[in-house]
Amino acid sequence: MTIASPTFQAPFVADDAGKLRGALVVRPTSALAAVRPLYGESNAIVERAHEQFSVFLTRLGARGIKVVEAEASAKTPASAFCADGAVVFADGAFLMRPSDLGRRGEIAPLEAALALANVPIVGRIDAPGLLDGGDVIVAGDTLFIAVTTPRRHEQGIAASLHGNALGREQLTAYARSKNMKVVEIPVAAEVRRLKSVASLIDTRTMLYAASLVDGEGFGGFERLIAPRGEDYGAGVLALGGRRVLANLRFRETIPMLRAAKFAVDAIDVWEFGKIGATPSSMVLALKRD
Repeated sequence: MTIASPTFQAPFVADDAGKLRGALVVRPTSALAAVRPLYGESNAIVERAHEQFSVFLTRLGARGIKVVEAEASAKTPASAFCADGAVVFADGAFLMRPSDLGRRGEIAPLEAALALANVPIVGRIDAPGLLDGGDVIVAGDTLFIAVTTPRRHEQGIAASLHGNALGREQLTAYARSKNMKVVEIPVAAEVRRLKSVASLIDTRTMLYAASLVDGEGFGGFERLIAPRGEDYGAGVLALGGRRVLANLRFRETIPMLRAAKFAVDAIDVWEFGKIGATPSSMVLALKRD
């Protein structure tokens, strides 16, 4: 399909469960195969990833979602996970400073694409602060930010970085200037990003993996728990109106969501799933109603 280059107007995103109208994406490159897979999984096969990404774009287009594409770099294997690069609020985008030094180069092309889409930059994480957008969920007047909780986990599972206190403080200060409440959500050290194991799927419902996320911070929200063994099945992309886009490989999560009266668009994005990426991490929402 041909990727459009639309522009948007404020308000942009007030809630991660609002109806998705505009999205930014980054195509995977051949470097994707270098991304560390989840424990027990094989590396991504790039050719299949390209095929699956094309289906992903087609499904977004079929839902009437306007898509803008940011430039990809072969030097940044994980650049397709563009939700890590910024957090979009009602008045514009707050740029992140990735925890992974190798991903710092993703921010400049992302900023250029945001400018073309008419999304203003309202702030950025400054050094030595670190934070990734995939570790942030915007839920109306509440901002959830992941913080790593040390715990005993299986030997051989590498820990992931989840920003630092300075980065969280900078985003917190901005959110509070907008009268938002900020809640830190403890996550297990091996979690790639909060949005891969927790998703706001409507304005008052959070889907999350209880074995990896301390859900007590989601008090006040209805909570759905991803089935055991399908932790990354919680990383769905909310489309609005109790509809989500999910990886069809999570065969227990999908019927659970449907039983809870959510409509599920299920597609195969397992080449991304095996490296800890989910539909929610492959889109930076630019406009939600």
